[in-house]
Amino acid sequence: MTQRLVFRKEVKVGRQYDPRQQFALSTIESEVRYDPLTGNSGRLCHFVFNTPPPSDLQAIIATSAAQCPFCPDKVLSATPRFPVEMIPEGRIQLGEAVLFPNLFPYDDISAITALSSEHFYPMDDMPVSMIADGLCIARDFFRRLAALPTTGSPLGYGIVTWNYMPPAGASQVHPHMQVIYTTTPGNGLRRELAAEIAYRERYGRCYWDDLLTTEQGEGTRWIGSSGNIPWFTPFVPTGLLGDCMAVFPGRATLAAVSDAEITDFARGLRRVLRYFAGRGLWSFNMSLFPEQADTGVAHHWLTARLVPRFFLNSQLHVSDVAYMPLLLDERLSMVYPEDTAAGLRAAGVGGDV
Repeated sequence: MTQRLVFRKEVKVGRQYDPRQQFALSTIESEVRYDPLTGNSGRLCHFVFNTPPPSDLQAIIATSAAQCPFCPDKVLSATPRFPVEMIPEGRIQLGEAVLFPNLFPYDDISAITALSSEHFYPMDDMPVSMIADGLCIARDFFRRLAALPTTGSPLGYGIVTWNYMPPAGASQVHPHMQVIYTTTPGNGLRRELAAEIAYRERYGRCYWDDLLTTEQGEGTRWIGSSGNIPWFTPFVPTGLLGDCMAVFPGRATLAAVSDAEITDFARGLRRVLRYFAGRGLWSFNMSLFPEQADTGVAHHWLTARLVPRFFLNSQLHVSDVAYMPLLLDERLSMVYPEDTAAGLRAAGVGGDV
């Protein structure tokens, strides 16, 4: 293990007279773990939970298709166009993907990519070409924005996110990504970048280079590589039922990533999604964490984080996010990342295609 990295955890022990054991005195362990980069804490707890069956997806799909603005018969009439000085053709198209301004923007430059002509793809059957085209069109959009005259304004952060299906906060069933070019990257990314800079200044090395070497050597959270893109599970998980992440070595932004690297990532992501779908899950959030445009890779490598989402109670639509992560900013998981990584390895997620 690299001496620069510390994987610290504390074991907590609760004591109770347990009605499940005829009120015998019992102890139940949980853990508090600390992220080796930021020091942020997260909790791992034991919770008896069976993955709920999905909602009636066919009804959701049929109802949403009737008025979907991203379907081919509406996408060019129901979605806005960019100003000509930004994107002269108004929208960008690649394959079946169409990128256009968000009608309800989050920032100065806030876009959406409708990924496919099909209204719905199940989580266990996402086409590699669809994922790759969605990321390539976002990358090309960021490259064009960075080339525009800035008149002294700072370059932005090119952030791509994917909210898939209602548990993940998606307002449309049709596969789509959020594409944002912003000078205000958000608290989580801002804190992470600051910690990476501090790590570089202290040790003279890139944190992600050290982390990949450590995780691959240690092995319990290592999943494998899809082409040149490595996958592993984070020491402090984000999702209640686990998560995983990928790294683009030597690339600080999506704009710097090649077509081949995007395809490698898309292949890995397809296999990750099939694994989580095999556990009965049908929704997820994914986000890319970049540096600012035209920034070097001395301290930051582009990462992708994926978190499966679900309803704790599908009949009541109980969210899997409650007070601890939302108000206390404390991550909570019921699944150990080492177990998630083992399942992903067993499913062949890390193997090349």
